[in-house]
Amino acid sequence: MAKTEPFRIVHLSDLHLTASDAAPRSESRLFGRLNGMNAAFRRIIQAAPVQEADLILFTGDITDRGEIKAWAVFWDSLKAAGLSDRVLVVPGNHDVCCLGVRAPWEKGVQADWEKAVAGLRLGGQPAKFPWVRSPESRVVVFGLSSNNLGNFTAMTNAMGKIGYYQLQSLADKLHVHRDVPVKIVLLHHSPNIPEESTAIKRGQQPIGPLQRKAHQIPHDQRRALRLLCITQRVRLILHGHLHMVEDRRVGGIRIVGTGASTEPNRDGKCQFHRYDVLGNGKRVSRRLCAVSV
Repeated sequence: MAKTEPFRIVHLSDLHLTASDAAPRSESRLFGRLNGMNAAFRRIIQAAPVQEADLILFTGDITDRGEIKAWAVFWDSLKAAGLSDRVLVVPGNHDVCCLGVRAPWEKGVQADWEKAVAGLRLGGQPAKFPWVRSPESRVVVFGLSSNNLGNFTAMTNAMGKIGYYQLQSLADKLHVHRDVPVKIVLLHHSPNIPEESTAIKRGQQPIGPLQRKAHQIPHDQRRALRLLCITQRVRLILHGHLHMVEDRRVGGIRIVGTGASTEPNRDGKCQFHRYDVLGNGKRVSRRLCAVSV
């Protein structure tokens, strides 16, 4: 029997929540550092498109510095909004990696990762990657960790990494769920950052070669991921990280990035994506939502 009701999905990313509401974000912008992310998030999740969603996807940088108190702000806010049971989360580099300079004797990579795992488990989220979840018969979601779990300075903080074993496991999971019409892959890093000339043609803010290098997943890994998604008919790859809104096709695969959802644009509005899975999953519509904060 054909499905008649749409399955509604919301996609947010790069919240950069802090342990206290007054704390600023670590990354600067043109005129000083941004603050008010916690309050903006609480406002966003009360908006109708989010409240009406059947599933809410977060593609990393939930926290600004990986603090468990910031994770608690995230989960407490979702619980208060009645949404904590409709959420799937993958971590970002700010949830995992070092943002300063680490001395050789300091606790490093494992301690960073353990903080992220603790934050995920605070909300009952899977913390072994890749994972797979099927919220309803038309939709299956695959979660990857694309974080560089080996940096000791801020210089390599933003780099991505998936790794052979994650890709191998993802291939197996995609095959098992090959008949589900809407397959969605979540990760934090973009699997394809456009060249400057391509970005300009698309009307996007171009990213220079040094920035691309600092934010990229290694070429062989991002290419392998895209090829897997093409052969297994993945409908969407969703990501964050670049703080840019985009919706494009690369080699036949649709890649959608959402901006920093708690950072207002020039109109004072925060943006995020909403997708409606229609009918039996043959069509997925997307629209950009905006909430005044």
